[in-house]
Formats: sequence, C-alpha cells, structure tokens
Amino acid sequence: MPEQVMVIVADPDDPKHGEINVVENAQKGARLVETLLEAGFDQARIRVFSGAEMDMQVRHRPVVALVSGDANEGAAPSGDEAANRDNGNNVDSSKKTVASATQAESRKEEVAAEHYERNGVRFSTAFRPA
Repeated sequence: MPEQVMVIVADPDDPKHGEINVVENAQKGARLVETLLEAGFDQARIRVFSGAEMDMQVRHRPVVALVSGDANEGAAPSGDEAANRDNGNNVDSSKKTVASATQAESRKEEVAAEHYERNGVRFSTAFRPA
C-alpha cells in the first residue's frame, strides 16, 4: 500500500477537537498545509503524519463458564429432555443450553447461557459484559 499523508488541524474549542485530512502523497499534503497557513491557521495547530494503512485481524474471545457436576445436575435437564422440550417450543429462549466439547474432553458439560439485556435491548450471548 502506498504511503499517505495525514494533515491534522487541532481545535480545542471544537467538540470534535479538530479535523483530519488524508491525501495521496507529500506534494498534495504540502499544498494543503500552504492553503491552511494562508487561510490564517496557526502553524502550532497543524500536524503532518505520513504512513500506510495497516490490515487488522479481529479475533473473538470465547466466554467459558465452568460448572461442577453437583451444580449442573439440578439446574440443567439432560440432553434428551432438552431436545423434547425444544421440539415442543416450550423452552424459554433466554435459558437455552449450550454444550462445549473438544476431542480431548472425555465428557460434555452443559452450561445454561442467559441473554444479556440492558435498557430493554437484548444482546447476543457473545456480547455479555466481562
């Protein structure tokens, strides 16, 4: 990716704290700075940066809840009971059962996942507060 030039004009009185302009090369950046200086902007408020855009990778962190066997027996139904209730649509969607397993695990543990809700808006279980 070619390097771009960012011209930043700081303005402490503005709620956005200034303005950022991105131009394709150094010559266009120099012309922009000249225009700003001729328009009366103070040189101390103008900053110039050069750089290239970077790629980013987003990874989602899994949320895991470990439950002992004693606490799990009374709280969550067995897989067959849950399947029967799912077919009849009698299960509250906020109390669905989530199973987590890998090849190394000898048994599956089920964890009841509750939906996160704030101000009447319901979020996915992936967006629970930490």
